[in-house]
Amino acid sequence: MDCKKKERILASIVRSFPIYELLQIRIEGRRYPRRRISLQRVGCFDTEEHAKEAMYAYINQMKTQYKLWEIEKGYYTDCLGYYIFEVPVCNKESSFYWNQPPQKCYSFTADGDYNDCVALDEFGWYRGRKTEDIRFKVGDIVEVVDGDFAELAIVGGLPLTAERYHYLEEDEEEEHPSRFIDESDDCYLVYPLSGEEGTHYHPVCYKVFKPTRPLSKGMAERLKSFSLSLTTSMKK
Repeated sequence: MDCKKKERILASIVRSFPIYELLQIRIEGRRYPRRRISLQRVGCFDTEEHAKEAMYAYINQMKTQYKLWEIEKGYYTDCLGYYIFEVPVCNKESSFYWNQPPQKCYSFTADGDYNDCVALDEFGWYRGRKTEDIRFKVGDIVEVVDGDFAELAIVGGLPLTAERYHYLEEDEEEEHPSRFIDESDDCYLVYPLSGEEGTHYHPVCYKVFKPTRPLSKGMAERLKSFSLSLTTSMKK
């Protein structure tokens, strides 16, 4: 095979490989329960394992730095957690990628403990979430990282379970969820405390954390009242 023909064949081949982007969720605002946040890229890595190793090393480095600054608790004031995103790197635009499985997304606490991920099955597709992997229940107080803010919210609805998904797929009278559901549906229904009554949205599961700050007595009473009001309205 001559070199020019080989070059043409190689140029026509569609190729891709994943890299793993590590992001720190930085806290930019001090007002609570709604704080402004930003995402700071720590780095991109060739494997998921290397991204995690880099995260742990970065956490240790940052904690050591804050101790040298004699503001040990400052690390937790500035950092809410971390994301690791799988990102495809492609050699050319192609319809070949249109039906590829969704990318992996993971979240971790400020200490590097696992928080959640996109619930993909063994083939890499979203087919509902295992019941045991649903971390919160209706009425729980959570902290949601979405857009430019992190804010407290109350869980009002849970993600689709794998059991429910398969039931709908097999029921001839139901619309098959595989036709209209994707990984963005791996989400909770939440009611933000900062919103007006009835305001709600659907954050994906890996963006939902346990509250990262202790609640004051006044805020706890306010949340209890909010939760009671929400529960009453849901029963009507």
